[in-house]
Amino acid sequence: MKTSVKKTFLDIQKEEEWLNEQGQNGQMLIGYHGGEYVFEDISPLKYQYKIDLPSYTGSKKKEYLDFLEQTGITVVAEYGGRVYLRKNTADGPLDMYSEKKEIEKQMSKRYSHFFGIAISQFVLGIIMLVQTLYYVKPEGVPFWIAVVIDAGLMISGIVFLIMGIQKHRKYAMPKEEKDIWE
Repeated sequence: MKTSVKKTFLDIQKEEEWLNEQGQNGQMLIGYHGGEYVFEDISPLKYQYKIDLPSYTGSKKKEYLDFLEQTGITVVAEYGGRVYLRKNTADGPLDMYSEKKEIEKQMSKRYSHFFGIAISQFVLGIIMLVQTLYYVKPEGVPFWIAVVIDAGLMISGIVFLIMGIQKHRKYAMPKEEKDIWE
């Protein structure tokens, strides 16, 4: 039986955890597009999932995905630069990266969107505030509405920056573990 679930995640790690919970409950992801996950109930089988952000494009990406298919990893869907991967739990763990550099690169890609959003909103808020102060007469409700919106953009930028830093620190490889790799 097919089930459709609409859900949105800002944090790729949380999305991956949620997908793995579904996989442990016998739900096989068969499709994803625009925040809508399509599952099929295949109990008692259990699946594990990974979300990959490959560096490749074009034919190299196709070769990479074909290689994954040959190793027993199913490419379920591609959306927004993400590749949703599935593997039967009985076939062993779904480990994608074994080198320290690749793991760090993957983790930094997962949270770089927070920094992009933060910088763009903060800069847009500053530009709009400067223009508001320069071009709008500082009297009446329209002036204050514009100032509040501009300040809101700057605050939103700061919030996204803090979230990005927190996520990066939370999921970054600890120094002790880095030393083990070296």
